[in-house]
Amino acid sequence: MAPPAATRMHQSQMSNPFQHLNQQQSYQPPNFSQHGFGSGSLNGAVISAFPASTYGASAFTPGAGSTVFNGGAISGQGQGLASVAAQQGFARGAAMQEHNAHQLEAASMDTKSGAAGRIRQVWRQNLEQEMALLRALVLRYPYVSMDAEFPGIVARPIGNFAGSKAEYHYQTLRCNVDLLKPIQVGITVWTTEGDLPPQQPDATLINQLNGRTPHPNHLMYVPCTWVFNFKFNLSEDMFSEPSIQLLESSGVEFEKNREHGIDLDAFGSLLTTSGLCFSDDVNWLSFHSGYDFGYLIKVLTSQGLPEHQDGFFDIVSTYFPKLWDIKFLLRYAQRLQSQGRLSPDASRIVSELGQKSGLQDLADVLACHRVGPAHTGGSDAWLTGSVFWAMRSKIFGGELPIDQADQIYGLHGVAAPASQQYREEFFAAQGTPAQQVNGLSGAAGTYTHTPNPSTPTSSHIGLNTSQTPAQQQYGGYGGTQYNR
Repeated sequence: MAPPAATRMHQSQMSNPFQHLNQQQSYQPPNFSQHGFGSGSLNGAVISAFPASTYGASAFTPGAGSTVFNGGAISGQGQGLASVAAQQGFARGAAMQEHNAHQLEAASMDTKSGAAGRIRQVWRQNLEQEMALLRALVLRYPYVSMDAEFPGIVARPIGNFAGSKAEYHYQTLRCNVDLLKPIQVGITVWTTEGDLPPQQPDATLINQLNGRTPHPNHLMYVPCTWVFNFKFNLSEDMFSEPSIQLLESSGVEFEKNREHGIDLDAFGSLLTTSGLCFSDDVNWLSFHSGYDFGYLIKVLTSQGLPEHQDGFFDIVSTYFPKLWDIKFLLRYAQRLQSQGRLSPDASRIVSELGQKSGLQDLADVLACHRVGPAHTGGSDAWLTGSVFWAMRSKIFGGELPIDQADQIYGLHGVAAPASQQYREEFFAAQGTPAQQVNGLSGAAGTYTHTPNPSTPTSSHIGLNTSQTPAQQQYGGYGGTQYNR
């Protein structure tokens, strides 16, 4: 399948999204002597250095023979501090101050030290700088463990899914991803041998950054994990109340997301041109990752998910040509154990897990240490990578079969059929009660909440076994309905 049309190219890389891998760019200061005062060149000079600056974007409006600075007209005459060059220098200095203030503000939101300090919180103020650092790291750290945090599950599909349980799972994923917004995406980068970036940047990395660090106040300290915090407003955006409560108890501060959160389009643009996508050399590591990749695809394409799962798989394979789902690998290991094809040590680990299959369960058995609170994007992303490397070493002897790559647990390898009886028995076994969720009715058995806001691992939404009454119907979604 050909890659989708490039609609998300960042303004700094319009013609070549991987330009940063081929050449270094440096800022050339403007030659003020070549600019006329009333030509508007002042605006362009500031924009080239500070594209996000309000000074560069709107504070300077050219006029006939004069330039407006913060609403006041600057005439073309004067000497000393009133000269054109002095006024232009003041404007550029103001933009520099604003730019640095944004960096300090973003840095002040993440002042942890030690191991937890290696988890970098990313907000709209420091988004471009952190993505520049990731672009410099991806060639040497091509394994990317990832976790998305989202506001629960609020809808379920209706219809006949007798042909495939996987299709039912996908339609559940599709309608919820299309309705909701992600709250966080955490990623951790690793070498091909499972090593994290060193805390101190080496000369090569500094050169890749053109000798400049994107964090002038505290960055000779390189993170290994980034948490991208998205704009989310509890007063406007749809969510599951128990999921939000769990995230808040884990330390997510939604007021910051409302005030400083990253615009999804801005993140999608930068991720598209980051070098993390479209590359066979980049391996994405995840755990039960349907929702994780669902939200990333939504952000990258700025569209709803495809109607059927085959289309979803095609898009995932385009943006993420190589991925590994840890829970899919665990099920594979369990099959090998039942066939007597695991080593004694590997078999002991699988047996010790028993019926447990959550990420933290695996981490405990494999002696992987968690950094930071659970149910946050950064901590879960870091732990996901740690568990992957431990599984590869302790269960699979350091080698993973290539035919187990590019499989998403719950969507690939799911047996058919999903009969009505199967669905009734399956959801009855979950035993989760219906609840009121942010205006979404749980009456008449039409909705059962999933308490975990991250990728579901052990519980699922409830099934409506009868048609939703017309007076409760909020809207239709193909074969999906959801209530309000």
